[in-house]
Amino acid sequence: MSDTAGVIADTPAHVPEHLVREDYPFIMGAQTSRNPFSTMVPALHEGPGLIYSTNFYPGFQPAWVPRRLETLQALYMDTDHFSSEAFSPFPTLIGETWNLVPVEIDPPAHAVYRTLLNPLFTPGRMRKLEDKVRDAAREAIAAFKDSGECEFMGHFAFQFPIVVFLDLMGLPHDRMAQFMEWEFMLLHSLDIEEVAKGTRLVVDYLRAEIEDRRAKPTDDLISFAVTATIEGRKLNDDELIGLCFNLFIGGLDTVSTNIAWQIRHLAEHPQDQRRLREDPTLIPAAVEEMYRRYAAVTTFRTCVKQTELDGVTIMPGDKIAMPTTLANTDPGAWDRPFDVDFDRTPRHITFAYGIHRCIGAPLARRESVIAIEELLAAVPEFRIAEGEELITELGPILQPKNLPLVWGDRRTRLTAATAKPQDVAAAQLQGERIGSSIEDVLAFLAAKLSTMEPFGKVIEMRLDDHQIFLDGTVNPPALAGSDEKNADVSVRAGLKNFVAILNKEMSPQMAMIKGKIKVRGDIMSVMALTKLL
Repeated sequence: MSDTAGVIADTPAHVPEHLVREDYPFIMGAQTSRNPFSTMVPALHEGPGLIYSTNFYPGFQPAWVPRRLETLQALYMDTDHFSSEAFSPFPTLIGETWNLVPVEIDPPAHAVYRTLLNPLFTPGRMRKLEDKVRDAAREAIAAFKDSGECEFMGHFAFQFPIVVFLDLMGLPHDRMAQFMEWEFMLLHSLDIEEVAKGTRLVVDYLRAEIEDRRAKPTDDLISFAVTATIEGRKLNDDELIGLCFNLFIGGLDTVSTNIAWQIRHLAEHPQDQRRLREDPTLIPAAVEEMYRRYAAVTTFRTCVKQTELDGVTIMPGDKIAMPTTLANTDPGAWDRPFDVDFDRTPRHITFAYGIHRCIGAPLARRESVIAIEELLAAVPEFRIAEGEELITELGPILQPKNLPLVWGDRRTRLTAATAKPQDVAAAQLQGERIGSSIEDVLAFLAAKLSTMEPFGKVIEMRLDDHQIFLDGTVNPPALAGSDEKNADVSVRAGLKNFVAILNKEMSPQMAMIKGKIKVRGDIMSVMALTKLL
């Protein structure tokens, strides 16, 4: 709904004003030294069952955020009104059209892929991997068990599950550091162009591996994908990339995150750690309860048919967050939801629900159980090192950045870290500052545009009462008159705030997080804007 020609209102007309939130905390790029599960999550349950976050969806776009377990279960099952397709930005960022297989595939096609993949991750097949998984855990622990300390994220949480994943995919161990760098670019970078670069690097690498398996198939998941058939045919290029890319990002991030939260809990709750040491048979049940309490991942859906959710109208095109973090701690569904109770035996939705239940869940469970078994067997009672801040990266994945552990007589780490919450504001701009008048801004934009390649979008900017059009469809891009172009993306900001962004007193990302600048448009349009800033 427009309030003036070509200017998008802050929220669509069907969104009730009392549900709008500009301060939803789990925004990509933000970090905290507080434990989000004990501070932010309980606070989110004090509000309504459904809110409208103005900037939670990737690219700082709006999304509905439900918090109740029954609501998320219903959303997982409702494939008529809510689509899983294209909830990730990766193919769009590099101008391709594949979907993540099978998580971004809707019925009925989803069943075809799921039937193909289900035999790869059965509990029985995972038990056959037991020795390999246990060996990987022991090897990682052996490197630090006698030192009295470790930085658990680097020494174990990232290393151990990735070794298992690389073996399954048939990828070389000596590329681990490179893969982790790409993973960070894909899932944790604030810079959309950096995400696009990481996507291209991963896709090009996977395409080369796929071609290699076509010529020389082996006993790994990429070879399986290359040689598999569905409905009497082999997978095409989009299907192969979508499947392998999905396995790549799943294998390099979420298991590491889950294990880290489980070990942090045991380090901060010595009574629970002692109980598992005394009775290791409780570990599988304890893992399930910690998966519930520390569910760290949010995915998304897109509304494709008008419907109602919690009595609120949801329109086609609306994005819906699927925060397992909130559903698994819903006070309406769980007794003492914020307590960890190893006797609870929860039916959680950490691995999703219904047809999209995570296909790799059996492997993730075994990795968590084995990690805890081997760590408790090899290391005395461990705790958080004194004097160090524990930093959590927020966003759709709540990932610990550091986890300094000590044991024995040690209280602090000899190689103490200096982790602090990241300041997402950009460094100060080199050179002269941009003046605060609209004439100064226009001069800057004209000069900036003249040095750029075409970015294929027309951006309309409303700075206070000033309307500006930036035409990225011509070469070089240039300022345009309001009657010459239809805008692909609309931006609203105060002139003062926009000047602060241009002078690098505030980063574009932080400006979007704090609601200082509002963008309406697809992910490619947001990329066009960040090129200017």
